[in-house]
Amino acid sequence: MKTKVTIMGMGTMGKAIAQAISRSAKQFAVSGIKRGEKVEVSKIHQSDFIILSMKPQDAAEAILQIKKFLNQKTILISIMAGISIKKLQKLSDHKKMVRMMPNLGLSVGHGIAAWKAAGLSRAEIKRTKIFLNKITDNFEVKEEDTINKVTAVSGSGPAYFFLLAHALTMACSDLGLKKEESQKLVEKTLSASAALGKDEIHADLIKKIASKGGTTEAALKVFKKKNFEGVVRDAVFAAYKRAKELNK
Repeated sequence: MKTKVTIMGMGTMGKAIAQAISRSAKQFAVSGIKRGEKVEVSKIHQSDFIILSMKPQDAAEAILQIKKFLNQKTILISIMAGISIKKLQKLSDHKKMVRMMPNLGLSVGHGIAAWKAAGLSRAEIKRTKIFLNKITDNFEVKEEDTINKVTAVSGSGPAYFFLLAHALTMACSDLGLKKEESQKLVEKTLSASAALGKDEIHADLIKKIASKGGTTEAALKVFKKKNFEGVVRDAVFAAYKRAKELNK
């Protein structure tokens, strides 16, 4: 018998998770519920896992739709930023809860997620780990606030890199390069950099590339003058602060 998975909220992450599950394993039967779509009572009641993939602001309304139909054996998995396990349990009147923060990388097989469970037996935790391993690389955390920190780094992180990619592409345009050339240059540079950084310390790689008196050093001096590292740190802490605020 297949494991039944229902995804509530079929936005970018909901669709990505559905694709990841379908791509990695045949033992799962996946269905999705879009915002505003009528909830099928039998689908909710028979689900082994229900993934809450809506916006945090829509949590109360969405959970209200399903709370009366939940099976006590069903494990709820929330990927909503900021919303605590305690609040999710209160909203749903349901104890078996997993809070997880994945990122969009799972849509291309390169995701990473942190998670914490509550109200699960050892057997259920083991089953949950097997399930999550089918979706994305992941690790369990002891402190729930760690998930807010992970949200600020890897959850939001892809957007930071896309911002850098966009800025580089715009700089290429200002230099007079064609659009197609610019996109290819930036794409290959970032993908190659990610591959290079997999097994080496980033600071060491910077030293390898930035020879004394060279072009890279000239660029890095501008980043240092503009306090690039400070800006990144401030951005990450702003995301972390917002994650904590969302629970209110």
